Amino acid sequence: MKKRNQINVNLEEFEAFNINEYCKAHNMTPQTLFKVGAQKLIEEDILQREIDAMTLQSWFDMKEGRVAPIDDILELLKEDEQNVGEMTKLSI
Repeated sequence: MKKRNQINVNLEEFEAFNINEYCKAHNMTPQTLFKVGAQKLIEEDILQREIDAMTLQSWFDMKEGRVAPIDDILELLKEDEQNVGEMTKLSI
């Protein structure tokens, strides 16, 4: 059998009221709310850290000259957008 850990949380009266009302409205227990909410916060934090690391790596790569700026790609996208705009004007 898995070991269960218990964490006690002290809440202000209005916080407890809000949590209980939310749980009633969504048919869940406060324990479920806290477990799901905490897990979501942890997952979002992990994703944000990965994104931050990727951004830093990109900056280092650009600084070292391993990648080029995306100005050329942005210019091509702008040209495509203009061409599509012109085509839609012709078809109207």
